[in-house]
Amino acid sequence: MSVEASSILPEDVQIALDRLRSYASRTPEHSIASLPDKYASYPRPRFAAVLVLLYHKPGGGGTRVLLTTRSKQLRSHPGQAALPGGKSDDEDGTPIQTAFREANEEIDLPVDPHPLSAHIQVLTLLPTQLSLFRLLVTPVVAFCHRPDLVLPTLKANEAEVAGIFDHPLEAFLDPDVMKKGGESLVEKGEDWIYDDELHNTSDLTWLNNSRYRMHRFRSSATPIKGLTADILILTAQIAYARGTAYIRHAPNQTDGFGQAIEWVMEEARAAGGWAKAPRVDGKPDGADPATDSRLTEEKKAADNAAIARLGGRRDRDDEDLGPYTPNVGLSRVGTPSPPS
Repeated sequence: MSVEASSILPEDVQIALDRLRSYASRTPEHSIASLPDKYASYPRPRFAAVLVLLYHKPGGGGTRVLLTTRSKQLRSHPGQAALPGGKSDDEDGTPIQTAFREANEEIDLPVDPHPLSAHIQVLTLLPTQLSLFRLLVTPVVAFCHRPDLVLPTLKANEAEVAGIFDHPLEAFLDPDVMKKGGESLVEKGEDWIYDDELHNTSDLTWLNNSRYRMHRFRSSATPIKGLTADILILTAQIAYARGTAYIRHAPNQTDGFGQAIEWVMEEARAAGGWAKAPRVDGKPDGADPATDSRLTEEKKAADNAAIARLGGRRDRDDEDLGPYTPNVGLSRVGTPSPPS
């Protein structure tokens, strides 16, 4: 993607963008066909990418990230907050192509040769993440220099997207930003069932009995959680060069993507191939998300208490354990460090 001469941005926004660009210099772009050797046996249909599209909102709105609410008709993650993206197609040569193609299909984001695409600049690729369904998901971070021109053209593909909204990037480090900035919040109740005002967590047992901390952020739409939340926490940590105001990881949470991918590949080998391999939570691919329960006992107790207060409604957390996003590219204290 090309970009016109950068518009004048506040100094703090420009510094954040420079940090993301600097991160890119340590994270070389890879093609889907030539990922690191340890991913060589991964099936091509299991590669995916998402777009983290940032822009500056004048008047105190700060740096925002564009999100969608997935259609309730979708089989996977129905009604949940998401970043535009999806699985790679045969014609996609890089995660960047996958992310922008999917964003164009989902929300009509302008892409080449549309002239408005010149206002969007790719900043970096983040370390590849492992999803619940064993997809290798590469986040592509980009910046829109003219949101006043680009955002009005966006239109949700109703078959996939129920709505489009945004969220302050800094709020993924400090949820109190939502209150300090007077941000719009969904009412407590159906779309936010938790006692916590802005940010809810629960620690779950996952791969090889490892621990995983699920983060949920209250927004103007549906909760931002799971893989989406983890990707945006990492993006914010790099952009603002600081850690979170809350405790990021569960005690003894596995550190490092390499270990997670090795576990999943071992499962596939033991099962006699990817088609027979269980999902990372031990369920077979194709299990009905509506009936598939992966909640640990402590999360069940917390959710049941919230459900009782709402007269029996369960939050749509059937895909809540979606990500495995270990602390790749971050130091122990949560500040960005160069990937090895």
